[in-house]
Amino acid sequence: MGEAAVLTLGRATENDLVIRDASVSRHHARLEAGQGEIRLVDLSSRNGCRVNGLRIAGPRTVAPGDEIRLGNVRIALEAGEPPPVRILEEADLPSASALYRPVAGLRNLRSGPMRDSRHWREALAIIHEASLELLGNEPLDLMLWGLLDRLFAFLKPRHGAVLLKDSAGRLSQVAARSASHGQDFRVALSRTMVEAAIERREAMLVNDPLRDAKLGRAPSLIQSGVTSVMTVPLESRSEVVGLVYFDADAQRASFTEADLQLVASLGHLAAAKIQTARLAEEAARIRDLEKELAIAREIQVRILPDRMPEVEGFDLFGANEACRQVSGDLFGHWPGPDGRLWLALADVSGKGLGPGLLMATFQAYLQAWSDLHEDPAALALKLSVALSRKTTPNRFITAFLVLLDPRSGVLEYTSAGHNPALLLRGDGQVEELASQGFPLAMFAGRPYGSGRVALGPGDLLCCATDGILEAPDSEGREFGTNGLETVLRAHPAADLAELHRALGTALARHTGGAPLADDRTLLLVRRQP
Repeated sequence: MGEAAVLTLGRATENDLVIRDASVSRHHARLEAGQGEIRLVDLSSRNGCRVNGLRIAGPRTVAPGDEIRLGNVRIALEAGEPPPVRILEEADLPSASALYRPVAGLRNLRSGPMRDSRHWREALAIIHEASLELLGNEPLDLMLWGLLDRLFAFLKPRHGAVLLKDSAGRLSQVAARSASHGQDFRVALSRTMVEAAIERREAMLVNDPLRDAKLGRAPSLIQSGVTSVMTVPLESRSEVVGLVYFDADAQRASFTEADLQLVASLGHLAAAKIQTARLAEEAARIRDLEKELAIAREIQVRILPDRMPEVEGFDLFGANEACRQVSGDLFGHWPGPDGRLWLALADVSGKGLGPGLLMATFQAYLQAWSDLHEDPAALALKLSVALSRKTTPNRFITAFLVLLDPRSGVLEYTSAGHNPALLLRGDGQVEELASQGFPLAMFAGRPYGSGRVALGPGDLLCCATDGILEAPDSEGREFGTNGLETVLRAHPAADLAELHRALGTALARHTGGAPLADDRTLLLVRRQP
């Protein structure tokens, strides 16, 4: 902005911030906001200014978190959320006292009251200068302070304030100035003013409100001595992002419709800047989030095995396809006791980063405990108790744990609330390996059962997550266990990677190529013929 917003500090009453302490000089220091920074300037004070314990000799840039000392007085510079604006439930403003104008119509500078105003050229100069400043990269708060300062100098009101609407629709005061109290002013608005600006996108001008029989009884107006007040929406592209408020007392002539038009024109420029800045902030936030998720996915991919181990007499295959950047599914293998091999497939409830983090914890536990356990049920119980301490009650993991003995072909398993695994025998018979307990972390301390099967030559174990079994078609029908079994029967001797591709083709046909609604993970174990 052209001029910096300034806040003076000292013991004298004319300062913006009056500090009544003997160690503070009458005109001790000032804070200047401009060029994207805030500077503290010592005004030749008797006891000096210190920033973070060091006395300053010249202008010093300060930021939220810095400790400022003026004499013996400590000031903390903080970036906080402004308090919500007080909205008064007072008498509605009657049409006889209030002038309403749609803000879009006020922005036509080629005609209307401002065009005929004696301040026309001065007003145009303000709009021109503000337009140039709004093209810059000034932070929003400094831009709004600059806008308020310009209008305050031109209109010479008693009070002025800029209010912005948050994502919940609440108004917060972000800049304010008072002719008598500097920046120490909190605005209170009639609900009628708020509804006109925010809901109807109307600028409002009220002169001599106390003469109105109804409005004159409003407590806030009686106490304030206001004789003229206006509110103007900050509106651009039919979206209201806030409003500007000004009032005056009997020492100033009433505001005019030309004043209303000037504020509306500048407010439109400010609203466009606010919208652009917010969109840029949101885009930057999304980019940062995408980078973080990409890093998280890269870490997760490294956690998942890039290839399954070579086990004599067996073919092993696993694959994971995430519906988002971070998957809540897992498959993997870990060395077990006495030459046996742990295999697992699991699915965390929910999607996204939270389930992905819990899955990483689950994998770490398996890595640490796999060679200490010989019983899938005991391992499931230990995992359930440990995971329940790391997650919320509504988060759980379904899991299929397998301990394979390659020498005998026997596998022991525990299904913790998981979908039934399919065991396709070499002779074409299909068996379902059902659940033996609740999902992990759902009811910590509940014991699990286990099963034991022997794989003969050509037998195939297939375990899949919900993303495969619950994949819907256009009418909501799930792919289901039947769909999976159909694919397995159609390719009884196919290479496991080829079988996985055939399953993907069948799923694409079933869903019509729709995007994934859930993570898809598959684990295949076949004993070689």
